Amino acid sequence: MTDHKSTTEDFTAKSGNIRTGLAVLSMIVMLSLGTTVTALAGGGGVGTGGGGGGGGNQSGGDRYDREWDSFSEKDKKWAHKTSKCEAGGDPNIHSPGRDYHGAFQFLKSTWQSAPWSKGKDPHSYSWKVQAVVAVKWMHKAGKGQWPVCG
Repeated sequence: MTDHKSTTEDFTAKSGNIRTGLAVLSMIVMLSLGTTVTALAGGGGVGTGGGGGGGGNQSGGDRYDREWDSFSEKDKKWAHKTSKCEAGGDPNIHSPGRDYHGAFQFLKSTWQSAPWSKGKDPHSYSWKVQAVVAVKWMHKAGKGQWPVCG
């Protein structure tokens, strides 16, 4: 009986050590993967947007930054001027009737079909992502898409 009890205690102690080791290993793997996923997603995080350069929900990562950087100064000025006129530069705004969305006041259907659009709602993305889509759309469909501000 004594041998059986000590064997059971030994087994229980070893099982506890194995479970603890597996828990620690799982935490290390999760932390490592979390860092990798964050790095692959562009370093992301959730910001509040703003009137000009980044932040915002779902920044878009390097792809949109590189595209923005490739635009002419004329296109960048147009984007800043148009978003300021349309929505005060606020990427999270909706029109009073909630028909128009984001810094460039896109209709949802226009946003979803525009070049470089990520779908969903414009206000789900940063000012810069919206600006890239707006400039691309302006080149495709013309400044008349923003009859007052474009």
